[in-house]
Amino acid sequence: MRRMIWLIAAATMGFASPGFAMGGAGGGSMGGYGGGMPMMSGSTDEYVMALRLIHHEKYADAIPHLNRALQQKPNSADILNYLGYTHRMVGDYQVSLDFYQQALARNPDHKGAHEYLGELYLKMHQLSQAQTQLAELTRLCPDGCDEKDVLTKAISDYQLAATAPAAPAASASAVPPASASEVPPATPASSAPAEQPAAQAPAPAQQ
Repeated sequence: MRRMIWLIAAATMGFASPGFAMGGAGGGSMGGYGGGMPMMSGSTDEYVMALRLIHHEKYADAIPHLNRALQQKPNSADILNYLGYTHRMVGDYQVSLDFYQQALARNPDHKGAHEYLGELYLKMHQLSQAQTQLAELTRLCPDGCDEKDVLTKAISDYQLAATAPAAPAASASAVPPASASEVPPATPASSAPAEQPAAQAPAPAQQ
């Protein structure tokens, strides 16, 4: 949170810091900023507004501002990275993938883009591709960095979820046998009139 506020304030002033990281948030939060990604110098108002909207998780609202910022700085890997991020957060994975690839084409060592791209590959169920991005971060961060830590945890969580046993289907509970008191009495047979004995033949008259 503090780093995001610092980022917005610094961007407002057009401040550039070679040691400050622009991106590295995992799973939609904006909390993991690790070293190595320089802030875009001469930041525009559109870019600053986009960062504020992203901070408040208004990803769709941030996209038009990022697009206008990109028109002013078409080679900015930072803006391209955040366009990839915002499109990923609204579920547009193919567009997100394209922006991440553009960001890395302009800056192959962009740690935030490698992390975000790895998270996108997990969303797309491409584990091996996510691990490739982690390998790139391992190369870029031999002593460790936030981006590497976040992606490592995301991959671990993904693998754990994939190997977790599926929850058993809810079986119908067996109905216990009814007690004797619960058994309804047998329905009595319809009472037919009792059969009458056959009438005896009259005794023959005596002669």
